[in-house]
Amino acid sequence: MKNLFIGIDFSKEKIDVTMISAIGLTEQSARVSSEFKATPCGYRQFLKWVEEHSCGIDVSSWLFCGENTGDYSKPLCNYLYGKGYDMWLENAKCIKDASGLRRLKTDRADSAMIAEYAMRNHDRALFYRPLSNSLSQLRELFLYRHMIVRHKCSFQVRKEEKRMTMEKSPSRTLISNTGKHFITEFDKAIAKLDKKIKEIIESDEELKHTYTIVTSVPGIGTQNAVCLMVYTNNFDKFDFDARKIACYYGVAPFGKESGTSVHSTPRTHYMANRIIKSMLTQSALIAIRFCPHLKQYFTRLISKGKKMQVALNNVKNKLLHMVTAMVKNDMLYSPDYINACQRIANTL
Repeated sequence: MKNLFIGIDFSKEKIDVTMISAIGLTEQSARVSSEFKATPCGYRQFLKWVEEHSCGIDVSSWLFCGENTGDYSKPLCNYLYGKGYDMWLENAKCIKDASGLRRLKTDRADSAMIAEYAMRNHDRALFYRPLSNSLSQLRELFLYRHMIVRHKCSFQVRKEEKRMTMEKSPSRTLISNTGKHFITEFDKAIAKLDKKIKEIIESDEELKHTYTIVTSVPGIGTQNAVCLMVYTNNFDKFDFDARKIACYYGVAPFGKESGTSVHSTPRTHYMANRIIKSMLTQSALIAIRFCPHLKQYFTRLISKGKKMQVALNNVKNKLLHMVTAMVKNDMLYSPDYINACQRIANTL
């Protein structure tokens, strides 16, 4: 049972905090607020301040809560995790939607809103756990590689546009040579990153084992496998629940029904990580070409009148369910096993 709730509003240079002491939903004392520098020294002062104002409440009853703001929130979360405190890193939209109408917008007011959210919803808190060192390195390399690939594509498109629209001139020659130089350098950087990614996977037995299982599915390559392992914390984040992973990837459809007039066709939600969703799309396009099982599944959906994008989304959903089940059951992809399961299902 938690009785002391510390709301934290993260920013680049400081953190604003508000502390609420409560039993159930009844606050036992006045709220206290302060701010500290976002440095190790500031974090130590922050913990000392919490101890001074904790009113003797046991450490096991403390709950730190903050919005997930990426790199701004990680240092303090890792610091608190290392000290053994319970830290809840929640989605910012969940906190905002649960807080109702708000007119005041300041860092201190936000920290109070977060502390109140923790007090009212602490029974469903998910405690923060940092990525392992290997997964953390993979995440940084994956994101950096994605950025480089995006820039390389922009140079390639620009170079092709100039080739088609510009007549021969010194300016066109300069643009072409410069573009070729950048593209060459990008290719070298991508090759180095791919090599480093493989080295990290090979050095970690658990990641290597998961990687072998995931990439055994036709259509899933290194980048999709790394992406899946990083964003699911090697499948521990979602407890091997394929539906939750599909929802996070943005391929799970949701419908709208209300009364007798609102009955919309289920659609995927706009709230999704578009990087990993686009990568899964490429994987699905390859899978329906080289994986007989998924190709047959896609063809059957099209023959039933499904639109191509809907059928492709179903393939993406199927891929995630297959991969999750394979990792959970510790087995490689096998067409014979898939076909046997289909025959059993058809007889039931």
